[in-house]
Amino acid sequence: MDSEKLNFISKLLFRTFVIGLILAIILFVVTSLFWETWSGFLARLFKIEEKKLGELVVNSFLNLRIFLVFMLLAPAIALTTMKEKK
Repeated sequence: MDSEKLNFISKLLFRTFVIGLILAIILFVVTSLFWETWSGFLARLFKIEEKKLGELVVNSFLNLRIFLVFMLLAPAIALTTMKEKK
């Protein structure tokens, strides 16, 4: 691969990771601020217990973290090291 392509792909992956991280932080803050307001409404709307709703929210944050780290950050770091070796 050309060094320009490696540079472009690694920068793209890293910038996507940073944007995803910012959006995850915003999502966490909004979820924390409005948990009391929306948890009861969502529990009634989807007919699930509030405990199960909490488990679903935690699971979604864990899945988001796995995606950001292993699908975006790890390849960006690998491409950066490949670029530096050339």
